[in-house]
Amino acid sequence: MKDILNNMDDMSRRQFAAGVAKSALGVSVLPIAAANPAVLAAGGGKAENCIFFYMSGGMTHMDTFDPKPGTETGGKTTGAATGVAGVELAEFMPELAKGFKDIAVVRSMTQKTGDHRGGSYWMHTSYGPRATIVHPSMGAWMQRMKPERKHKTLPNSVLIGAGGNHPAAGFFGPSHAPLPIGDPEKGVQNSTPWKGVEEDVMKKRMELMNTFDDGFRRKFETDEVTAYSQFYDETLELMKSEDLDAFMVAKEEGYQKKLENYGNGRLGKGALLAKRLVKSGVRFVEVNSGGWDMHNDLWGGAIQQRAGELDKALAALIADLKAEGLFEKTIIAVGTEFGRTPKINANGGRDHHPRVFSTMFAGGGIVGGQVYGKSDKLGMAVEENPVTPLDFNATIAYSLGIDLNKVIYAPSGRPFLIAGHKRDAESNEIVSEGKPIMQFFS
Repeated sequence: MKDILNNMDDMSRRQFAAGVAKSALGVSVLPIAAANPAVLAAGGGKAENCIFFYMSGGMTHMDTFDPKPGTETGGKTTGAATGVAGVELAEFMPELAKGFKDIAVVRSMTQKTGDHRGGSYWMHTSYGPRATIVHPSMGAWMQRMKPERKHKTLPNSVLIGAGGNHPAAGFFGPSHAPLPIGDPEKGVQNSTPWKGVEEDVMKKRMELMNTFDDGFRRKFETDEVTAYSQFYDETLELMKSEDLDAFMVAKEEGYQKKLENYGNGRLGKGALLAKRLVKSGVRFVEVNSGGWDMHNDLWGGAIQQRAGELDKALAALIADLKAEGLFEKTIIAVGTEFGRTPKINANGGRDHHPRVFSTMFAGGGIVGGQVYGKSDKLGMAVEENPVTPLDFNATIAYSLGIDLNKVIYAPSGRPFLIAGHKRDAESNEIVSEGKPIMQFFS
């Protein structure tokens, strides 16, 4: 037995151990984080950066990371072999299937709502939407919990392609807000407001504006006013800096060849820009890509295009991060607000389905080549090891070495944690509700 185990590769050894434990004990190995709060507080990953791909609209799990070919709900989607027994990705993701050893898939995500806005809010903040408060997104949390900068001018957090409903910095205020980039190909637009103005003239204008503002700042010496002033000063410093070239994706060496690998659409360019920004010192980059709300004619080209774009972009990004020594330092996370119905509707599409869906991780200390959790045979519900948006965000935070139990207070005095919070029944202390998927770090 010992000789057989020693001759197995890493993936086979892990599968063998998991199988023995499940057969003998009736449980899966390392389902979510150990209960020890000290483990959660320490953080366990190697990541210094995060690239978060958000697939807006509700990515269909049945036609991406959890296909069910040959079943009554599988539709026209067939599978692509991964090299791991019993595990296939959808046919539209051949590159990720070939590189499955680099990624880890969650097939047991579950959500509280089938509403786009509410589901997105949960995924971004670990909290439900409320009328009285806006919670910070993960990029803002990282800035708050890991304030040290890798670059003196570039921001710590950038948001590519998101709409106006993004929670951004929430109650952390503007000093923690991500820099928004609408079009990855255009970079930071309107970045030279003094274009055509002599430098000394611009300097006088700024001095005059500061003179007008000074009285207000002295009269209202609040954290909010200070934060806005700091944010404004840092923005001006960035706009005058040559480091803005980091946002010019077309300046990437071998740009046209890179586009062939990443894809020529906004998602591919967004992924390439994210790589450039992380390489330049930006710590958290979110790339938002829509078009996943596929109620009609799903196989008429929609799923082929969206899943194909994601497949190319992720595979190229992983290859580039590896080549540049950034893969283990960067956690890649792929999320969405919910899945889509296994039952195909009358219009040949799938509707909203929060009961079960899929997400993905890679890099940053994540051990690839594995699947966590399981949906039932028709993809209708979680069968094994449910994972919530709080657990998803806890996994990102754990990889980044962020203390999951560190309490941050909102201006109202209410406590919050990066992956949601609850009160421990024994200690009566506020602790993290979300738990990282520890199997991915073993």
